[in-house]
Amino acid sequence: MARGEPLFRQWQLLKTLQANRFGLSGDDLAGRLGYSKRTVQRDLGVLQHVGFPISFEQRDFGKRFWKLIPHFIESEKLQLTVVEMLSLFLSQQLLSPLAGTPFGDGLASALQKIKAILPTRVLDYFADLEGAFLIKSLGQQDYSGKGKEIAILNDAILHQRVLRITYHSTTRNRELTTTFHPYGMVLLSASLYCIGWLEEYGEVRTLKASRFLGVQRAEDTFDKPATFSLAKHTYGAFGIFGPGRFQTIRARFTGWAAINVREHRWHQSQKIVSDTKKGVTAEFELSNTVEFKRWLLGFGRHAVLVKPKKLAKEIAEELAAARGAYR
Repeated sequence: MARGEPLFRQWQLLKTLQANRFGLSGDDLAGRLGYSKRTVQRDLGVLQHVGFPISFEQRDFGKRFWKLIPHFIESEKLQLTVVEMLSLFLSQQLLSPLAGTPFGDGLASALQKIKAILPTRVLDYFADLEGAFLIKSLGQQDYSGKGKEIAILNDAILHQRVLRITYHSTTRNRELTTTFHPYGMVLLSASLYCIGWLEEYGEVRTLKASRFLGVQRAEDTFDKPATFSLAKHTYGAFGIFGPGRFQTIRARFTGWAAINVREHRWHQSQKIVSDTKKGVTAEFELSNTVEFKRWLLGFGRHAVLVKPKKLAKEIAEELAAARGAYR
């Protein structure tokens, strides 16, 4: 039996116990979880053995009702349940792309404090849990050398402080030294971005955190527009870049691409307008198509842009250029 199966089963058992503070019998637990009573009893014994605060009280002519102490960690105003603590441990993998930044280091520090007060057997259980669940991301960024810059950016966002930055612009292929008003940070896949008003362009721009070469606090503060929000600013983008003029984009997908589009919601506006044995036709409402074009090209011959015609022409030219590069 794979190690991940009992860990997942025991996770479900802990969540079920936590949601029923008056206790559940072995029969009730077996029915809710879909496992045999013997399996549930064995899992209860394992969790008790490693140190989870599971107990029972006898009611209804000696029948055992199993309960989980509500707060596994409790100190003054801090109270953590078992499931909350397990979730924190797994979230460390989600934030692994931010290792070396104040965000990633902050979570690692908090978890070390929790580990320091846990029994050894519980720590061993967590080690097994981390080995049974893996969260991967492609193209992980190395922020180990950008911790100082990201800390200054984060502080400036919170206190609306003007910054003097030096930034490597890939579009202009040169270094820019200019004034920046940081509005907020966005984590997309494994990359961290800062969005704010950039004096060099006289508009709100999206800057990649790894491309900051220098960040200095200025004496001035700024007023972030009351109507600005990160969610609204990035809504029309397929990834991070926007905004622009909204347009309806329709594409047809076949083969494995059609399966991919059926199974994933790639954008908030995604709408499947046709789904047959031959394939899927989907529509998107986007204000920026740079990242969408890259995504669509990744499906090769299994994705065809239907409209708008101008965008379809751009993709056709890109495919022609790619074919030429292989000659």
